[in-house]
Formats: sequence, structure tokens, C-alpha cells
Amino acid sequence: MAFPSKYFRQEAVGNVRADVDLVIRQLVDLDAAPAAKRARRASRSAAAPAADGAAAADDAVQLASFPAHNFILDNSEYFMRQQAQCWQPSLQPPVTPNTRACRGSSSSSSAANRATAPERPKIYLTVGSAEQLPAAEAFIAAMYGVPDAISGLEQQQVVHVVVIADMVHAEAAGQQALQALQAAAESEAGLEAAALEALAGLPVWPACLLQLLPSIVKHAACCRDSEANLAAVTAADAGGRIQKLLVAALGDLQAVWSEAQRQALLLALPLPAMQLLLSSDQLRVPSEDTVLYTAKRYVKAQKTAAKRAAAKAGLAPLVRAPQLSLFALSCAALPADSEQQLLGSGYAQQLRLLLPLRRIASAEELASEMLEFEGAPDSWRLGPRQVSPLGDGVRLEWRLPVQQLRQACRDSFEQQQVIYVESPGSSPPLGGVGWRLVVDCVQQEGGTVVGLYAGPVLAEVPNGVYFRFRATASWSGVQINWRSNCLNYEVYGDKNYFQLQPMAGGGWDEAAWAAAGLPTAGEMCLELCLHSVQ
Repeated sequence: MAFPSKYFRQEAVGNVRADVDLVIRQLVDLDAAPAAKRARRASRSAAAPAADGAAAADDAVQLASFPAHNFILDNSEYFMRQQAQCWQPSLQPPVTPNTRACRGSSSSSSAANRATAPERPKIYLTVGSAEQLPAAEAFIAAMYGVPDAISGLEQQQVVHVVVIADMVHAEAAGQQALQALQAAAESEAGLEAAALEALAGLPVWPACLLQLLPSIVKHAACCRDSEANLAAVTAADAGGRIQKLLVAALGDLQAVWSEAQRQALLLALPLPAMQLLLSSDQLRVPSEDTVLYTAKRYVKAQKTAAKRAAAKAGLAPLVRAPQLSLFALSCAALPADSEQQLLGSGYAQQLRLLLPLRRIASAEELASEMLEFEGAPDSWRLGPRQVSPLGDGVRLEWRLPVQQLRQACRDSFEQQQVIYVESPGSSPPLGGVGWRLVVDCVQQEGGTVVGLYAGPVLAEVPNGVYFRFRATASWSGVQINWRSNCLNYEVYGDKNYFQLQPMAGGGWDEAAWAAAGLPTAGEMCLELCLHSVQ
């Protein structure tokens, strides 16, 4: 098919006929639907689920329908799954006589032919609203390779094309729309207000859209003055569009710290953009501890002392200290003697007063006391953000090469001292700090034993803060549950994780290691799940 665009919306071209009817539709909000429709829906609750994109016909508004071809739709797993269901009668989407049509089919065949020809299977593309119909039609045209299928759309519709392409897993069409948005974002005028509103309104940003963020922020008037205070930055953010957009893209802060691309974007934001983000009530976090951690990491990422000082001054007032856990608040209340310290550098006296109050006061009593708390920033009088429970905890995965461990064991034997191997990264934050794994190789009874420990990232927990944690460690399938004793700036774990005899023979016993079922080549998987800290 050298020129697939000529088949777009065509019943037949030469001896090639359409295989399916592609129906673009919008699902009805059942909560707002008439009672009779809700009752019919409830009566079908035990029915087998339909294929992706398919639902009962009277639960949808048909927006458009036109002939389509398998050789195009087969490029998308989303459509392929539906086509597979068409050959299974029990799971086939029902015929749609009750679907309310807003636009007729574009079929060119006659009514007589339609009456005698067997009905083609229906494939569905579901969009969020009728306003997205132009984007859906342009997306299908782009799949067919129609020239300039995207260029005639308004920018906010191009945003919808990207979202549809991401949902359908049609990379080529999505890239075409993304390039159009990127060109507009990098132009002198930047993206139009309607496009920014569309981006801000997305419940989840597809990963491909994130590359637009630097250009959008660069052109935003509210983000140009790094010395402006929050009030000035907020006033310059017309309609709060940039703040809404930042929250849509990066507002799940805990998830950001599990994804390298979003971390890089977050830490590269100009200070005014970071102020808009961290001042939002709509941040989704397990607790305020994650906001504190984010602010500390941002300060540390600044390249000069002047920028670090400006970041501290701009972000410290945005952390809602009364909402911190006792562990995070204890870390913040100690003297500002490290680069990791943030709140103590400006609110040391207030933190020293807040900490004992936080230990004994109820939530209502604490809120009342904050109304009269002198010298505290306004954020201390605010309630919690949008709390998203953490579940079982935070996780860290580490791929440790066997050769690296072997060499560490031999070095320990040769030098007769402890050799440490630390995980190259840390976990997402818990208690306002990241957590790491440490392997140590120690000499014992003439040979090397290998231990595994977990603890906070160095310098994130000041000396003098006592804590306990509960965690699960796993190394090459061997899992151990840890409940630490009371620690002070320390790690906790097992000094002989695999319970092997000390390895003599230069510090590494290949045969003993293999006999224990442990790998002797490649990489070993070490995992830490930190459940709680107090």
C-alpha cells in the first residue's frame, strides 16, 4: 500500500474494500443519565466485559462513523484487541441501533447495497467529549498518512491528538502532533492560552508531552524573574494556568521521585515555577515530608551558592512544617549545620517551639496554636495537601554485578579491612529522606563474610535524631524482614546475610557461593522495601 492516504474514509478503492466501521464516540456519564438507563446498566453488571473501547451502545453518544481498514488499524494494539473480539460472538460489542448519532456515516455506498451487504464489524475510538471529535478525526487521518492532517487544528486540539495517540499506542501519529506543539512552544509567542488550559486539564500527562514543559516555562511571564516573591509570581500567572499545568505534569511528587525523566524536569525548573508548584494545595503526596524532600533536593541541585541561597529563601516558607511527620520535623528542627538543612536556616526558633507542641497536640489544637504562632510563614496555618496513601512503602532496586562483589571481598581479605559497596541510587523519599542499601565485606575467622544493611542517605538525617524503621530486604531470592532497633545516624541489617562460612582462599569461595544457589556471573538483584520510619 504505497499511498494509504487515498483509502481514508473510502468504502472501496479498486479491489480494496473497507474491513470495519470506525465509530468515534463519547461515553455517557451514568451518574447523570436517566434512572431507566442506570437500571438497564445495572442489569448487565454480570455480563462479560467487552473489548477495549467497547461498551453498551446506549451508554454512548456516537459522534462519527466511517469505513476503515485493517492494514491501518493493525498498527495499533488498541484496535487489534477489538478486532480480535469481533470473531468471538459472545464478546462482540452489541449492534448500536440505540446510539444517538451526532454525525452520519461518510460511507459512499448506496442504501440498497447497505441493506443487502453483511454488516461490517464496528471498532470504537472513545474520546472524553464532543469537543475532541476534530482531534480524533485528524488522528485517524494521520494514521492513514493524510498530508497535513494535524496542521489545520487549533493548538488545544493538537493536545488531544497527542493524548489519543498515547492511549491508542500509535507512535507515528503522536509524534506528528507532538512536533507541531513543540514548534509552537518554541516560537516567540509560545503556546496559546487555550492549549495551556488543555494541558493543565489533563488528569495524567503522557510521558511524551513532558518534553514541552521546559519551553512552556521559558515563555511564561511569571517564571522570568527568579528574584520575585511568591505573591509577585502568582500575580503574574494569568488565570493560574502555569501553576495548574505544573501540577498536572509534576503534581504527584512521590511518583516524580520514582521516574528519572520527571526528576530531571523538576530539578531544572526555574525558581518561580518551583514556587508555584510547591505552593499548590493540589499536590498529591503521602505527607508533607515529600514536599520537604523535594525542596531540599531542588536547593542541592542549584549550581552556585547564590542560587542555593535564593532557593532556600523562596522554598522554605512553602513547606507546611506542622504537617510534617515527627521524624521529618525532628530532622528539620536541629541546627542548620549541613547543606541538607532547609527550614532550620530561617525558622530555627519556631521549629524548636513547634516540635514539642507537635508531639502532644491534637490536630485541632495544633491548628489553633498556629493562628497565634509568631514568626512562622503563612503556610504553617494551612492544612494538608491532597494525601495519597503510600501503600506498602517505598522501594529501591539495585543490580549489583557479581564481579564487583567478588573484587570487594578479595580487597577486604587483602587489606584486612571492611570494604563497603553502596547502592548507586536511593529510594523515593519516606520520612522526608531517601534510603539506600549498603553491602559490606568483613573479615571474620580468617575469611570474608558479606553483610547487607539499609539506612538513610548520608547527611539527610542529622546526628542526634533517633529513629527506627521497618523494612523487607531481598537479595537473589533470599528475603529477610527487618525491624531495626533505635538508631542514630546509622544503618541496620544482617552482618552475614546468606549465613555462609567465612570465605577463605583470597576472600572469595566460588564453590561455596555457587553451592548456596547464588550467581557467580552477571548481576544480582537486591531490593529494599521500606515500610515505615518513626
